[in-house]
Amino acid sequence: MLYDTGPSPAALLHNSKELKIDFKSIDAVVLSHGHYDHVGGLNEVMKLIGKRIPLLCHPQALIPKFFKTEDQIIDIGIQGIVDSVESLKKRIDLISVRTPHKICDSVMTTGEVPRKNDYELLTRKLKDVVTFKDGKQVPDTLEDDLSLIFHLANDSVVILCGCCHAGIVNTTSLATELTHSKKIVGIVGGLHLATASNERLMKTVEELKNYPIKIMAPCHCTGLRGKIILSKVFDKNFRDLTVASKIEFTT
Repeated sequence: MLYDTGPSPAALLHNSKELKIDFKSIDAVVLSHGHYDHVGGLNEVMKLIGKRIPLLCHPQALIPKFFKTEDQIIDIGIQGIVDSVESLKKRIDLISVRTPHKICDSVMTTGEVPRKNDYELLTRKLKDVVTFKDGKQVPDTLEDDLSLIFHLANDSVVILCGCCHAGIVNTTSLATELTHSKKIVGIVGGLHLATASNERLMKTVEELKNYPIKIMAPCHCTGLRGKIILSKVFDKNFRDLTVASKIEFTT
């Protein structure tokens, strides 16, 4: 299974070649959300896989997304990469759902993550992202954000995030509801704390300390401040991810 496809075909091709990845072994692709840096390599991925497979995402991952400034609108969505949803359906089996989706016995998506707290809010430039609904330009609240949940044989849980725009606290809360387990032992991926306030950082780590986390491995949009505080709090359980990092969980 492949989770997200990176920002560009060039990076994808280079890294996969160096890592000797066999794309033909991939049986499913999951998109965390519809921003270009997570879907940019999608066309190339489908060519390399060379067979019809499921593509799983939230419906709003496939709609136009733009970053709006005072004097321009910048395309940051999937529409510049994929001609249309209909053209996509000709090549893959599209599973576009808002609800959690079970991929196999031990892996599921979160589906749309409820925003339950008052501090994991969209910040800075994300507040200037717009989309179109019913022909009208509206703020994009990034409802398409989803993460992967791995429910291991010993009832422990690992969460893999793309950007976690819904917030890692909201996401872990949903993961415990879906798995009926509070044994979250691993959090891996982008946590979007780069622009978080100090209050949000403090509340986030206080909530995460309630779980028996053995691997805290943030990357991408977590930001330096986020990584620093997580490294201090989780100490020896903190991992600094790079391209080609490998993390294994045993049950």
